[in-house]
Amino acid sequence: MTPHQLHRLVLDNGLRVLLAPNPVGASIGVAVHYGVGFRTEPEGGTGLAHLFEHLMFQGGAGSLDGAAPTGYLPRVQQAGGVGDARTRQDVTVYYAAAPASALDLLLTLEADRMRAPRISARILRTQTAVIDEEIRLMVRNRPYGAFPWVLPRTLHRRTENTRDGYGETADLTAVGIPRCERFFADHYGPGNAVVTVTGAFEPETAQRLVLERFAPIPARPSLRAPDPHEPPPAQERRLTVTDPHAGQPAVAVGYRLPDPVTERADYLAHVVLAALLGQGRQALLRRGPTAAVRASSLSVGCGLFGLPLDTAGPDLLTLFAVHEPGADDVLTALDGTLAALAHDEVDAGLLRATTARWAAGALRELGDPGMRAQLLGLREILFGEPELTYELPELVRAGVTGEQVSRAAARLASSCRAVVRFVPGAAATRGADRVRVTA
Repeated sequence: MTPHQLHRLVLDNGLRVLLAPNPVGASIGVAVHYGVGFRTEPEGGTGLAHLFEHLMFQGGAGSLDGAAPTGYLPRVQQAGGVGDARTRQDVTVYYAAAPASALDLLLTLEADRMRAPRISARILRTQTAVIDEEIRLMVRNRPYGAFPWVLPRTLHRRTENTRDGYGETADLTAVGIPRCERFFADHYGPGNAVVTVTGAFEPETAQRLVLERFAPIPARPSLRAPDPHEPPPAQERRLTVTDPHAGQPAVAVGYRLPDPVTERADYLAHVVLAALLGQGRQALLRRGPTAAVRASSLSVGCGLFGLPLDTAGPDLLTLFAVHEPGADDVLTALDGTLAALAHDEVDAGLLRATTARWAAGALRELGDPGMRAQLLGLREILFGEPELTYELPELVRAGVTGEQVSRAAARLASSCRAVVRFVPGAAATRGADRVRVTA
């Protein structure tokens, strides 16, 4: 048995299952990915995907093995585990890590809420209020809280690609139980899901438990997600955000990434380029005299949330820098660095160090069963390639050349980007708007 052993099966109801046993350790990870995110939300139903993430934590209706409807997290925690969830552009994932003895419990709870979650008027009111408070803390009252949401809203034109994960307040307050039931029926069927189990378990035991818990769930059709692809922008797009909570000005930049399916090698070159530009002590944007002095905070990454290969649709390479007055200094440093990389290949030693550091970080993530379950299931539901999770560290470390990085830099230098300036100052929110935006 090897740490990278992977078993795949598909149940009669369409549910895909990945089993990744690892004899090292005594814990397990379970993740359930559904092919629905905030790009999938219906017109007038923004925020539904994230709302449903909250609703699913109320637990299932108790239809499997008499599972009591006491909520999901308390039962996981009683077993010594932890659990959480994330809503992304195309995927919502629910995940937990626990001692190996809790495998049956975790599968039972996940199957229970896949069959029928608990939804009532009281639960709906409570969770809508919780989300409103989350928006207040994370967006309205947080310095630079519009980042990263404002970048796709600026760069893209298709409605699906401009949504943020929280939705509009008016849409959320109008949600009723019938719409929730419709959303669940459309997107939470077993044929639109992947169950991943990792860690210390016997494959035969896990397969038996998966069949016992999930096979009885009836198949149901899932609503097809809209195609989010759109042509890249024909010109640079700029916005100014007046942020009452910002202590210093900041600038955010977004570039369209290559397609992760049809242009995989180019995509990975951009991952390395992002690491070269803004990650670690040797980051190129930290070494330039202007940027090093004027940017007090700097981050560069691929993916709207900093995780590469997080979506199969249009995605961004993003830069965010908090700086002294003068955003042009940061942009000048960025443009100059891209031009230099496009003209001359990156130093071979720096490239080796950067790709080795990136690969080491990716391998550390795989050491955690909960994270491993999330990544395997993510690459399965998006690309049908769970093995990519194991292959990615070496693809980056040994597979990306200096020539490819130069081409990636030249591509960014010639592409039309989004530039958003954050300006400190008083601003009143308008209805569902969290920031005051001026062209």
